[in-house]
Amino acid sequence: MRARGLARLWVAAACVAALAAPARPAAVGSALPVRVGFVAAEGADFAALRRGGAESVKLVADWSQIEPQPGEPLWDLLDRAVDAARAAGLRVVLVLAYTPGWAAPAADRTDPAVASRQPPPVDRWERFVRAAATRYRGRVRDWQIWTARSLPVFRGTTRQYLHLLRAARVALRDADSFARVVLATPYGLDLPDLRGMVQEASGEFDVVSLQPRGIRPDGLLRPLATIRERILPPGGRPLWLEWDPLSAGPRSTWPGQLVMLVAVAAAAGVEEVQWAAEPTAVTQMVLATAARHLGRRPYEGFVVRGPVLLLVFGGDPAVAVAWSGTPAAVTVEGEAVRAVGPAGDERPVRSAAGRTTVEVGPEPVLLVGIGPEEVAEARRMRSRDVPLPPGGPDYSASPEVSAVLGRVNQERGLYNMAYRTWRGEAVRAVSVDGVDALGTETAAERVYVRFDVDDSFLYFVDGRAAVEIAVEVRGAPAPQTVGFNVLYDSMSGYRFTPWQWVDASPGWVIHTVRLPDAAFANTWGFDFALNAAGNRREDLVVRSVTVRKVGP
Repeated sequence: MRARGLARLWVAAACVAALAAPARPAAVGSALPVRVGFVAAEGADFAALRRGGAESVKLVADWSQIEPQPGEPLWDLLDRAVDAARAAGLRVVLVLAYTPGWAAPAADRTDPAVASRQPPPVDRWERFVRAAATRYRGRVRDWQIWTARSLPVFRGTTRQYLHLLRAARVALRDADSFARVVLATPYGLDLPDLRGMVQEASGEFDVVSLQPRGIRPDGLLRPLATIRERILPPGGRPLWLEWDPLSAGPRSTWPGQLVMLVAVAAAAGVEEVQWAAEPTAVTQMVLATAARHLGRRPYEGFVVRGPVLLLVFGGDPAVAVAWSGTPAAVTVEGEAVRAVGPAGDERPVRSAAGRTTVEVGPEPVLLVGIGPEEVAEARRMRSRDVPLPPGGPDYSASPEVSAVLGRVNQERGLYNMAYRTWRGEAVRAVSVDGVDALGTETAAERVYVRFDVDDSFLYFVDGRAAVEIAVEVRGAPAPQTVGFNVLYDSMSGYRFTPWQWVDASPGWVIHTVRLPDAAFANTWGFDFALNAAGNRREDLVVRSVTVRKVGP
């Protein structure tokens, strides 16, 4: 977000987009059910962003580049970017971040990449914030404090961030009583962290910026509902979603991601979505499609048809955004219903006897012109439940979930197959004594076996339920030759259990690990992982994993 090289890439990408697609009315973004913005850099083609549907742009006020020498600030580049964005009709969000070498701890000044990520002394930070707020008063209202609270972009503690947040709020409000302070959150969806921030510093911020990673947009439904119901105080705070589409899938999935993201954000009451990728002709086309068919229609609720979830928006005509985890057919009321893909392409439908049937899958489809039956059902469902990703059995009453691993897993509420393509995964299927299993490959740095516990079994348990994980592994050839520990989503962030050596045995052995403080909120897109990085002579071979609830 901060490099000058990125700015050049943005210029090139935005210019290509502007040439490749016809100019669209500036009202595209304002016609969507939620506000949409882009994360950009100085030098971006802001007019192209506005034509593409953006209402806002998030820019970084990089202190390390603005004031490389103390007392000699260089505001020119940021001045031009702010003025150009506002001239294009965009609302500017400024992210205050990155420490100049002279303000960093002395031990870190030799490496600018490290120094800039260190939290600065509070007094020097407050002077910078006050100078920025004074300079852009009347031009910028929203100020985010740091880009994200995750390594490597922030190398401080939560306590240090709170000091920066509080100092920034004082300086911003002194300079501009209308300023809004935006809380940066860690990458992922760290619900325990957000709850801690609300408890300790609820008066220090006005907006929460969430930065999920590694999940599909429909994976936001449960955590966003949990945030509203269990974490934010009554009245809440506006929620923003800064969405990196690359973390959720290849470019071919981006059109579907964007449509689903807009629909999910509207359903969850999110104020603004910020797209953290370059604008393209396809992006413009998708936003134009969403504006044309969803517009400012109010969210009515949701409908579940087998494995298919429909988010329903009222109006004339009413529209549903429908998708399914696996290909499936969905039938809705009305013979004149149209099915429209994310880029505006018409999809085939079958109509008869006052009903229309459409094939849907993981990519969402807009069903335009659905009947009042679906709208009424959606309202009833909304009054008593929250929408959840479609498909899958309910494990809420089960004492355990499990997975038997191999070339094709047998998964009963515990999922690993979806992570096989992740970097660093144990993707080597093996056969030992005629039994399928998974083996790590330390030499290839494939040392993690990640798992997701079905959300109906456990989700954000708040440390109130102890959990046991039973891991069936191949016995070690000799004592202390192969071992593992568990990296898990806890109430204080991801943490490791103590390392344990696998028992020396010629057969299969089971090791059980107890987690007294599990969160299991899919903070980084997974609940726990088996970690074999400590092995040097042997690789870990895993046959099965079982997760059990064991009470408080």
